[in-house]
Amino acid sequence: MGLETKLFDGEVDESFICKLCQKVFLNPVSCTCKHLFCNNCIQKRLQYEKLKHCPTCKTKFTGKITQPSNEFKLQLLQLRITCSNRCGKSVLLGELPDHVSEACPHTPLTCPNYSKGCRKKIRRCDIRHHLKECDFREVVCEACGHTTVFRDLFTHQSRTKCLEKKLKQQVIREFRNTNREVRRHKSLLTKQHIKRDILHMRQELEHSRNLQSSRLSTSRKYGSMESLTNSNTSNGVFLTETTLQKYYKGGNGQSGSSVISDATSLGSRAPVPSRAGHNVFECMRCRRLFKPQNNHEHACSWHQGPVSILYT
Repeated sequence: MGLETKLFDGEVDESFICKLCQKVFLNPVSCTCKHLFCNNCIQKRLQYEKLKHCPTCKTKFTGKITQPSNEFKLQLLQLRITCSNRCGKSVLLGELPDHVSEACPHTPLTCPNYSKGCRKKIRRCDIRHHLKECDFREVVCEACGHTTVFRDLFTHQSRTKCLEKKLKQQVIREFRNTNREVRRHKSLLTKQHIKRDILHMRQELEHSRNLQSSRLSTSRKYGSMESLTNSNTSNGVFLTETTLQKYYKGGNGQSGSSVISDATSLGSRAPVPSRAGHNVFECMRCRRLFKPQNNHEHACSWHQGPVSILYT
């Protein structure tokens, strides 16, 4: 059988077409009458029909077959043909065998794993992808390192149970790493807490020292309570019993004791020292705590004039 004429570029001359199959010559041979036919075509005629005459000129056929001239062969091999594997490339007829066997990406090839059992035919362009998914490719067991065929890997792992052993080792390893990280984290938190406690202790000590120094400076500034009250009577804010008596003698016709009794009658009781600390007193009307140094005429309406009585 010859080659289809539609595979060639342009029209093919009649001298290159076999008279038996009506296709372009493939391995042409010549009869005694010099007519050319495809080798396969003439052999089938001789075998099944017992050909005795030339199919073209009816010349008696002697059975002798010869090769055509080299010139005719060269002209035939110069015809341009499109690759029969539908790769789209056009080559000379003489270069077609090399193109199909070496360069054509659509040429079907046997799998490289044929000796291991793969019987598939794969195109040259798909051979790499097939090798990645071939069931007969060599793989290494990730558990024990044994080399085997991919299709036998599961059988190997289920028989030796090497994968289960490796998974147990991984679980143990991850558990140890987790415990190590937990201990490290606890140690870090403990160090942070210790640093924070030390900082708080330093702040508290500094605060207590500041309070102590402020109290010492206050006691040094104002001295005893008697001197503090005497200094405040000059501003007319705190008045003792002695100063009230001196203030009201002769001027209003009342004695100092009567003025004091009138002042104490305005409230339930006189301001007394509280338990909050030294130099802190309670108002006899509003029951508020106050310090002598913080008492002034705008602090409380009951702290004004003779209404506020300070007992020492």
